[in-house]
Amino acid sequence: MNDRSPRKLYIETVGCQMNMLDSEMVVASLRRKGYELTDSTSDADTILFNTCSVREQAENKTYSALGRLRHEKKTHPQKIIGVMGCMAQKDQELIFKKAPFVDIVVGPGQLQQIPDLIEKARNEGGRHTALSLGRTDGALRDIKRSHETFDPLRDPTMRPTPFQAFLRIQIGCDKFCTYCIVPMTRGPEQGRDPLLIFDEAKILADQGCKEITLLGQTVNSYKHVAPDGKQTRLADLLYKLHGIDGLERIKFVTNYPKDMNYELLSAVRDLETIAR
Repeated sequence: MNDRSPRKLYIETVGCQMNMLDSEMVVASLRRKGYELTDSTSDADTILFNTCSVREQAENKTYSALGRLRHEKKTHPQKIIGVMGCMAQKDQELIFKKAPFVDIVVGPGQLQQIPDLIEKARNEGGRHTALSLGRTDGALRDIKRSHETFDPLRDPTMRPTPFQAFLRIQIGCDKFCTYCIVPMTRGPEQGRDPLLIFDEAKILADQGCKEITLLGQTVNSYKHVAPDGKQTRLADLLYKLHGIDGLERIKFVTNYPKDMNYELLSAVRDLETIAR
């Protein structure tokens, strides 16, 4: 490959809508570096797996896919193979143990580092990691900061249709349901600034989106407290987004039963753009 040829990226995503959005963000950041997407691992210079840890089968699928790349990495050592997302945050060194040819392991809170880590692995070799702090690894403020995302980098070509898009309003979870790993892999619950959400929704509408789906691990638990003490909940956010030109439908997933309240139900009833 000459230096002017675009690099090729293969990315495979499993899991929830949050993972789909994360993959869109990563692709957007790599396109800025001159990458093009390919649907073939053999054609790719960089291969990324965006992983899920909620179901064991999703993890098994990723390890199987990595196993199939063992020979390809051996014959083409210049290829960069990366594991990102919840399994990366949870398993960390176990991934390198099971698949020692992996170059980078990146948690869901560190995805903005992927372009630099790819170049570092390509130029220096070796294994490279970028992971968020664990729930007990420091002060709460530092832990939250280590899980922050890098919205609103967007890539419309990554969406199933150009008229629908996901919009993250909440990061992490504090519910600690017995069956769920998300509070450990995506960190403490924190609501994004409503002004940033509004600006991102306008960007999506300007890109031609007619429908946005607001995402949160427990989306109706959304809360943001401004420095002046003003509190914004999901119902308030819906009223704010309702008037954006070009936006025809607003959905939100996934709700947590005990956090459903009358104000939110009233907003769904009263606002025409909110999907029933």
